[in-house]
Amino acid sequence: MSWYDTVKLFFTPDHKKQVEEHLIRDTATRSLIEDTEDFLRRIAENPPSSNEKRTIRRKQKEWTIKVKVKHTTITIIMMDQKHSTSPIKKRFVIVCYRKYMKAHNGVGLCKEATIRYTKDGRAQIRSIRESPLFHTIFYRIHQIDLAYSNETASTSRHSKELLSSQQSLLQETSPNNVAMLLEESRRYVQAVKQFSLDPVIESRLTRLLQQADQLKEDFLLLDFEERHIVRRMFKDDIPSLIHTYLSLSVKHQLEQKENLYITLTKMELTLIDYVDRLEKLRVDRMNHLLRLQSIRYDK
Repeated sequence: MSWYDTVKLFFTPDHKKQVEEHLIRDTATRSLIEDTEDFLRRIAENPPSSNEKRTIRRKQKEWTIKVKVKHTTITIIMMDQKHSTSPIKKRFVIVCYRKYMKAHNGVGLCKEATIRYTKDGRAQIRSIRESPLFHTIFYRIHQIDLAYSNETASTSRHSKELLSSQQSLLQETSPNNVAMLLEESRRYVQAVKQFSLDPVIESRLTRLLQQADQLKEDFLLLDFEERHIVRRMFKDDIPSLIHTYLSLSVKHQLEQKENLYITLTKMELTLIDYVDRLEKLRVDRMNHLLRLQSIRYDK
């Protein structure tokens, strides 16, 4: 960090300092974010007949989500409960103006997007506005705004924007962190499903993720080329294939559907082969350990 950046950070108010990503990437917090995304999606799909105020709550064992839709703003509050397994208990607050109040490029301006938590006995507040983990939540807030305003949203355009956002997030993920790469791939596939792909294509994408999950634990046992293929498959090949396929007309999508299915099937067969090889390596290691212990302890 340069001297200028250090000075700038020193004078930046706490609520505008970006949160450290490791604080929000634990499993419990990711589950809270994903549950909020799903909750907001269902709210947008079931709007009232008129633009009215409404407060909707969702309470789980580990967290609580509250959505307040007013005539001027939409507020999302997400907070850990005492039973949360998150290492640090947190409270998220996101407040966005309705687009007819204050907007930029047709989207309601964000008034507040913060996380509050306690660290080393001190209350902390940081910004989550730029965190890629919250891109989908901001998109869902925009959908609620449109739905409650009884506007006809350009679903296809906004879905493509969300997909592009998820694809960028996938591209930015470190290839060295396979677990995170697969997690972002799973979110990417969820974004893809908004386009109502053929069920067999969706199923093949899901199966690819399931096979890859079996590789996570002993991923380093694969050789260099195999690891490279798996990373490239999820980071580049699949997003490139799906993006190009979705850019085609309906007529050409129908023509290319079988070819896409065959390509994804070949990818899955490659992963199945790697899974089988890993299992064989585990068996070989087990046999080796048994022989070693037999030598040590046979009398």
